[in-house]
Amino acid sequence: MPSLAHKRGTRAQINAAAAASQLRAGEVYLITDEARLTVGTAANAHQATAKQGEGSSDPWTWLKLSADVANSTITLASVTGLSFIAAPNTTYIVELVGAFQSAATTTGIALALALPAGAGVAGLAQHAISLTALSPVEQIAAGASVGVTSGVRAAATNIPISGRWIVQAGATGGTVQLQFRSEIAASAVTMRAGLTALGFRVI
Repeated sequence: MPSLAHKRGTRAQINAAAAASQLRAGEVYLITDEARLTVGTAANAHQATAKQGEGSSDPWTWLKLSADVANSTITLASVTGLSFIAAPNTTYIVELVGAFQSAATTTGIALALALPAGAGVAGLAQHAISLTALSPVEQIAAGASVGVTSGVRAAATNIPISGRWIVQAGATGGTVQLQFRSEIAASAVTMRAGLTALGFRVI
């Protein structure tokens, strides 16, 4: 039986190739850690296919955090593994569902998306600061957040957090990366593996 070979790699490797503009429009690649095919839509973008049984009507792609990621600074840092390549001139809805822990009840957290050049964004992330109150942080510009969360209801405990953004990629497209920071220098916040996922879909 004749064989057909495709270039292959993990999703992270293929995303890295897209970020370096090394893909080809129309070329098929195998995502080895998901056992699915993806098709290059531009040098810096690709679109993964659904597998049998996943339901072709579901437009969402979800990425699960595979290891805890901590940040004890007030500078935004990447949540490793929660990123995707946005196609040029394409609009996305991005959602976060997850949990984090804080080293102290007085230490809050802020989330934001790092975006490719020329992209626009509007979004909101929020979590409980007590049993009766939520605290939101807005994002209206790339890699920046507006507002301060004053803390959490309990330290060293999983705290639910959610976020939703709309992202309009510009003419070049590129990487959309979830980022986070502590509200208090030298006091850590930790995004929790297994309980945190980033989803995105084209609208």
